[in-house]
Amino acid sequence: YLLKLDARVRCLSWPLADIINSVVAALFLLVVCLFAVIIKTNKGTLAGGVLGLILLVLCLVDAFLLFKKIGLGKARGRSAPGR
Repeated sequence: YLLKLDARVRCLSWPLADIINSVVAALFLLVVCLFAVIIKTNKGTLAGGVLGLILLVLCLVDAFLLFKKIGLGKARGRSAPGR
């Protein structure tokens, strides 16, 4: 959005791309944090794994809220005013 690519590239659904980005980040965090929690070589690794799992939950909440906001099943556009 900073480079105004959403105005230049109209063939891409930008809110849907944001949802996919959040889900991919959550999957990556899941793998890395599970390894950190299972291995737990020291207390810092364990703390990092737990904080990463909290971040994983926040990524999933972000994806859910974005999905709820764009509502893929809703009709698009404005409805005509009643006359």
